[in-house]
Amino acid sequence: MTDRLEFLQGVAKLHAFYTEQVRMLAHAYNLTDEQAAKLLDGYGYYNVARSILHPPKVNVIPVVSDEPEPDA
Repeated sequence: MTDRLEFLQGVAKLHAFYTEQVRMLAHAYNLTDEQAAKLLDGYGYYNVARSILHPPKVNVIPVVSDEPEPDA
């Protein structure tokens, strides 16, 4: 059961990451989230069209720190 829950959590993270990539692509083409969602919905991308309208769930920008890596 634990494996299945971890799998579902992994899928949720992957979907959230994919959605943010699509959001960034839409912004690169000067589309608002709403415009992109309507366009995606019209071509059958229902899940990402709906997801793009919600606040981001993941941080796609890598966090850079001046702190040294801890020794393992």
